Amino acid sequence: MKSSDIDQELFTESYCKVCSAQLISESQRVAHYESRKHASKVRLYYMLHPIDGGCPAKKLRSENVGII
Repeated sequence: MKSSDIDQELFTESYCKVCSAQLISESQRVAHYESRKHASKVRLYYMLHPIDGGCPAKKLRSENVGII
């Protein structure tokens, strides 16, 4: 599953699944999707649900192995 496919499932014109927000009007939708609160929840969501399906903790550990 590609990132764009996941985005279409999470962010629709009437509902934001990440924030559990019902979006009734165009102005409400624009305001929500441009808000800092939404952006921080999306960042957290993608940190906890990596696109490749791997465990986030293992992925972070394996990326940091050669740094020290």
